[in-house]
Amino acid sequence: MERNSAPLPPVLAEWAERIRGYAREYGLDFYDVIFELVDYDELNQVACYGGFPTRYPHWRFGMEYEQLAKGYSYGLHKIYELVINNNPCVAYLLRSNSLVDQKLVMAHVYGHADFFKNNEWFRHTNRKMLDEMANHATRVRRYMEQYGHERVERFIDDCLTLENLIDIHAPFIKRRRTRPRSELAEEEPPRTIRRFQAKDYMDRYLNPPEFLEEQRRALEQELERQRRFPEEPERDVLLFLLEHAPLERWQRDVLDMVREEAYYFAPQAMTKILNEGWACLAAGALVYTDAGLVPIEELVARGQGTVWDGARPQRVYDRHRLAERETVTVRTRGGLRLCGAAEHRVLLADGMSWRRLDELRPGDRLCVSGGGELWARQPVEIAWRPSGRALAYTQGPAAAGLVAPRGLPRRRASGALGLVPQAAMRLPRRLEPPLGELLGYLAGAGRLGRRIVVRVADEELAVRFAELCEQLFGLPPRLRWDGRRWRAALRAEPLAAFLAEGLGLASAPGAHRQGVPAPILRSPEPVVRAFLRACFDAAAHPGARGVVLRTASEPLSEQLQLLLLNYGILARRRRRRSGRWELRAAGAAAARFAERIGFGLGRKQRALEARLEGLRACTPERWEDEVVALERGRAEVYDISVTGSHRYAAAGLIHHNSYWHSTIMTQKALEDSELIDYAEVHAGTMGSRPGVLNPYKIGLELLRDIEERWNKGRFGKEWEECDDLDRKRAWDTGLGKGREKIFAVRRIYNDVMFIDEFLTPEFCEEHRLFTYEYDSQSGEYVIASRDFKAIKEKLLRQLTNFGQPVIYVENANYHNRGELYLRHAYDGLELKLDDARETLASLYRIWTRPVHVETVIDRRRKLLSFDGSRHGETTLG
Repeated sequence: MERNSAPLPPVLAEWAERIRGYAREYGLDFYDVIFELVDYDELNQVACYGGFPTRYPHWRFGMEYEQLAKGYSYGLHKIYELVINNNPCVAYLLRSNSLVDQKLVMAHVYGHADFFKNNEWFRHTNRKMLDEMANHATRVRRYMEQYGHERVERFIDDCLTLENLIDIHAPFIKRRRTRPRSELAEEEPPRTIRRFQAKDYMDRYLNPPEFLEEQRRALEQELERQRRFPEEPERDVLLFLLEHAPLERWQRDVLDMVREEAYYFAPQAMTKILNEGWACLAAGALVYTDAGLVPIEELVARGQGTVWDGARPQRVYDRHRLAERETVTVRTRGGLRLCGAAEHRVLLADGMSWRRLDELRPGDRLCVSGGGELWARQPVEIAWRPSGRALAYTQGPAAAGLVAPRGLPRRRASGALGLVPQAAMRLPRRLEPPLGELLGYLAGAGRLGRRIVVRVADEELAVRFAELCEQLFGLPPRLRWDGRRWRAALRAEPLAAFLAEGLGLASAPGAHRQGVPAPILRSPEPVVRAFLRACFDAAAHPGARGVVLRTASEPLSEQLQLLLLNYGILARRRRRRSGRWELRAAGAAAARFAERIGFGLGRKQRALEARLEGLRACTPERWEDEVVALERGRAEVYDISVTGSHRYAAAGLIHHNSYWHSTIMTQKALEDSELIDYAEVHAGTMGSRPGVLNPYKIGLELLRDIEERWNKGRFGKEWEECDDLDRKRAWDTGLGKGREKIFAVRRIYNDVMFIDEFLTPEFCEEHRLFTYEYDSQSGEYVIASRDFKAIKEKLLRQLTNFGQPVIYVENANYHNRGELYLRHAYDGLELKLDDARETLASLYRIWTRPVHVETVIDRRRKLLSFDGSRHGETTLG
């Protein structure tokens, strides 16, 4: 349709200017707004085009126009306003509306215009989209004249079927890593297996067959990785098709238009109510996952997995890496430490309230959580290769004159040094409990340099360490009593390199930075238990009230604390005056330690059990901790989005994923004689009906609630700790920060964030919210729950990714035949099979090769396929 540039009637023009002034008085900041007066038929035309006066020709717009026109004719609905995110904003007024309606629409439009300009999620949108849409329409019409109307429209059909397969967070994050050529050159793998030059009689020592076979496998794996296309899963499916599908130039241009328009409309869908929270942590924060205790940056790189949300496992469906941000490092009295973005939120001790890191204060209490005993399921494979020429000899059995402890046979040697050929040394290929136990001794009381040394007070531990060395590597250490401790020493430089490079033990002089070896963090529970038992045997003792471990290493104490939390053992950590770190599990935590892990050393276990005899009736622990220190900084931060509860446990804590028209009308623009008309229109707009989420209702009421809470000071520690209901009802500190708070909300929140942070149990109770489901017996919809958590989870599920599935491109050369393999990030909701098959057919027509999508149906992994003629379904293992 042609744009109507006629000026508004004088009455409307006057009210538009007055309402504009009222909006400015309230602090709203917006682009200029152009109001256009149209009749209902013109408004329906604009509405079917998504609010724009001109779009490319396509039958879908005609179908939507018919639906809107009939709905208006039969009195089923009425469009009150349309506004375009543009500079200047363009808004449409329905000519037949009453003056009250027009004033209401104008007030609403200025609220929209302020939101478009200032909300962070709209920052990357094209502010000249009105002109861009007209350009798209002109180009498509040109293609239809050149290539035929039907051919172009069929291709647009396929593009529109796929328009939701975009990455809605792409404008704000960088998923693809661009590497410099120098780095690529450094990573270029060898094309042949490297062999050390050696004479024939030495070749089997310098180039053992198992070493050559390991190199061959590593080379094959690297070549397979390079053949993988794309190297990392790609969420923006439309971008992948633009870059790699065999398209003609006009097709590529049309697909690019559809993708550009999809990204333009995405922020509007993300902010219909204002609702999920980013959870942004700095690198190094350990997250409890089904692959072990994993750093957040590694989980983001992997992009999938299961995490613990404090109550149950939840799937990761999205991840983000964000450029350098302002951060806050939080330290608690119990020794927990967390570094995250200033706006990142953690769960308070009440189990329901969330608070930003930059709003925390010393004395605030946080909810503490482990990982609910969520462990890795598969043992870690050790794919280590020597980085240089391997040494041919290692120090061998005990030298003459040294003590051979009980339980170890004496061995004879030719002198002070016994030499053993390297071929005699074995290296494990998998991290299993015996190797985990050995690593525990080394982490607790070991030193790694040119010699591997462990010093312990008990002969029993020294003997056990020696047995493990011989069992695992075929190299028993030398053992002797040095007057204070038993000392087990082994000079084996290739073994030291294996322990340092392959398993992550710190070499001297960096022992004070020794943490739990990364492979242990990613290991199944039996391996972790063996490591912890040995580490506590070597470095801990049963104290007056429980178990006490002391170490010079801060990272080791911190990571041991997190591992214990995963067993449900609430240990406290502190730095002593000597500079050493102390980890203490007392009371119920000590009892659980004795039950789940225990000391391997008999005398320590018996002493612990004796001390616990009088503590059997100890009081239940409170899984909370007090903030004692806060420190500002800057760092790159990482985020994952989680299904269900939209929260996850990491670093011992739990983390999180239309107001103005009413205010202006009721306080400024409404005249006494218009009150009844306004109430009727407003009630119709705010009304709800079964099965439909009314964004106006939820958004308006929740913004009012926020303004009231911040005006009366109904937030923060004192409010949350108040148990007096009468006092809470009368609570009013006169803070008066409500308006300031809702402007802050307007700036950075989207719908999921909005609901996630500000929806409260009191709000749900006041507005009588509930979830419902279909009862097959009665044939009616019935109330399923009024539980706050169920209501919030239902809302978040509807809003996350617009309630649509998240799909990734996994492999564009599936079976080495150029077939396209997609993966559905399953979050508990199955794909609609008819829609999935239609999508696969559209993908096939664009990709021109068979396409597949991996998903879950009836709790079983399935592969849906389309080869151009028929659909297939295969059950995966």
